[in-house]
Amino acid sequence: MLSVNTGAFKILKNRSALPNSILANIHDVQVTNEINVPGMFSFSLNIVSSNGTWEDVDLDVFKPGDEITIFMGLNTLHQLISGDITAVEPNFSTRSSNAVIRGFDRMYRLKFGKQTKTYEDLNDNAIVTQVARSCSLTVQTPGNPALVNQYVLQRNISNYKFVLNRCKQLNYEILMNDTTLIFRPSAEGGSALKTLQFPRDMDDVNLNMKLPTQGDEVTATGYDIETNKVLTAVAASSTPQETMGGSETGYQAANDFPSSQILVECPNISDPQALQAVAKAQYQANLQSFIEGSVNLVGDNQLVAGVNIKLTGLSTRYNGIYYITSSTHSYDDSTGYKTTLKIRRTGI
Repeated sequence: MLSVNTGAFKILKNRSALPNSILANIHDVQVTNEINVPGMFSFSLNIVSSNGTWEDVDLDVFKPGDEITIFMGLNTLHQLISGDITAVEPNFSTRSSNAVIRGFDRMYRLKFGKQTKTYEDLNDNAIVTQVARSCSLTVQTPGNPALVNQYVLQRNISNYKFVLNRCKQLNYEILMNDTTLIFRPSAEGGSALKTLQFPRDMDDVNLNMKLPTQGDEVTATGYDIETNKVLTAVAASSTPQETMGGSETGYQAANDFPSSQILVECPNISDPQALQAVAKAQYQANLQSFIEGSVNLVGDNQLVAGVNIKLTGLSTRYNGIYYITSSTHSYDDSTGYKTTLKIRRTGI
């Protein structure tokens, strides 16, 4: 006899189990996580209990700021998000009444307000650690940016936008691990967590290859005020990591087209090492849109934003390593547990 796994979920509020009367009336759950974007969750529940009365379903159980932790899985449940309720959306009707509970993980706290602050003689790990702690976030910085910034100004922008600017300059990324903010070098092109074969493991794979038109050679210029000289750094060579299991990068695939070299002016940078980091980061960033796509499959709670997977069964050109930039895990009573991924690749 065939065994059908529809999946399951578990939801905690403030790290405690929900009342059974609430849990029994939840009919769909969704969690989305994305590189450099606050993770999101939502779930819907019937307000009227199964016997048609209101008494057992207390919507006031949920309020803004409550911590929600969501687990999903087929055979084994795995935590996908821990975040705070930011919206409660009840719909009262004589026909059917329901409510949607929404929220974000703690990266969202970086978005509140705008700040002006200076940072002197700190590397980017130390800068982001200060920013995160000012928002009551714990932080991990597994990378090792050797450069010490003489002077960095956060000028009337949110902490979120400021941290993204630091990520862009270094080709770093931010994501959440439970309630801890991770600030790290991009993991794109690293070892694959698992291999997925089409059509055995995936329902749909949609890919879009677009030749990069900017950045096969990046020249970054800065200025050394002590010597009164212009500084120059050039990034033009690819690495095996950027081919992502293929034989060439997107820039190399565009060899029959005109050169796409660009100039990046950085008048506020006076350190050669920092300038080289900017040139390399820009080179990599313009390559990241070479191949983008999506994958639909049966729910898999190991596949989240920030991990690499290997796709096979497509074609020689498109088989290889892909980076998951976003994942949506959804459960509802009619379709069970499903996962949708957004992926990208810098080589073929």
